[in-house]
Amino acid sequence: MNYLADRYAYHIVHRMLRLEEGEKLTVNANEETIGFSHKVAHEAAETTGVSVSLVSIENGRVQSVDEIEPSYPAKEAKGNAMLHLASFMKSEFREDEENDAINLQKHRLLADPIILDRRISIPWAVAYVPDALWAEYVYGSGATTDQLYIDLAAFLGFDDEETDHDSSATTAMTLAMRCRDLNSMKIKALHLESPSLCLDLYPSTGSLTGTSAVRLPNGRFFYPSLPCEDIIIPLDFRKGDGWFKSTLPFRFFDRPFNSVDVRIKNGRITGFDCEDAKYARRFMNIDEKASSLSELILCDNITRSSSFNLSFGIPLLDRMRTSEIVFGGTSPENITLRDGKELEASGLNTSFARLEIPAGSRELCVTALTEDGRETLIYENGLFASEI
Repeated sequence: MNYLADRYAYHIVHRMLRLEEGEKLTVNANEETIGFSHKVAHEAAETTGVSVSLVSIENGRVQSVDEIEPSYPAKEAKGNAMLHLASFMKSEFREDEENDAINLQKHRLLADPIILDRRISIPWAVAYVPDALWAEYVYGSGATTDQLYIDLAAFLGFDDEETDHDSSATTAMTLAMRCRDLNSMKIKALHLESPSLCLDLYPSTGSLTGTSAVRLPNGRFFYPSLPCEDIIIPLDFRKGDGWFKSTLPFRFFDRPFNSVDVRIKNGRITGFDCEDAKYARRFMNIDEKASSLSELILCDNITRSSSFNLSFGIPLLDRMRTSEIVFGGTSPENITLRDGKELEASGLNTSFARLEIPAGSRELCVTALTEDGRETLIYENGLFASEI
């Protein structure tokens, strides 16, 4: 799989971070990802013309820092970028474990902290590196990284012989325009309908519709993760009624779940039927807002990633397969408030935990009710409406 590993390194440098000449990249890696990090560092150094700092971290402590130089005379650094090369974290559900940050992070159920003055000023990204633990989670005991590299390559698109930079730029522009149009509509309520769900949801105040693609103040854009197909609508955790069934497998604590049925009243889960009830009880008891609505994530159901029915076990990847209903903490990047005292009144969910459940399908339709009383179909049969 050396060829696909090389392509993945190229993909991270040129498609995710979209590094430019003179940008100084710092790569954080651990024992499992340090080998692959050298591929990324050399690709980045040759692309930017400046050295790459390769930082080895174990148990939260820096073990070493190496400088990877380009093969030609280095240029003057004119900017900075950061990359975290992560390994899949194996976890085991135990009924007696604490719902602390360490365990929630292992289970991929930890929400990002809400820091109101946090503003992204440099390109940064998180990329997961295939290893045996990740392969066994996806395919079962005894699986190797070969199949994982093949599927990840198809999912992300780095198996292509030609890398089209303009396609990612077009995607970012399309997502930005969709967010702009949705924000300008001043949506008051949303009605979702499909054979697997019927929901009435309400956007929160103090936030904007956003996406995973990031555009910096100077116009420079990049992707913190790929693929990037999502439109994120923050919801009021105090409102929302209806029901839905999950439509794809997803990771819940330490295992993939194939099916859950969820009922919601006043923004809160009132019923959660799944393959093992103790998992639902544990999540809903993490804190008082874990079982309350957080976001609606909409994705077109005609993308490369939408053809994947398996779960990679990593929310940043799995969310791009289809539309999702989110419970727990809201994404801080979409919050516009400056005063933390206004968070509760705005309806933004500040839970310590976060759970994303796939609920989209090719039959999903979403109608928006605007503040001036208009009803507009914004999403029809699994796709954004042509006007959006």
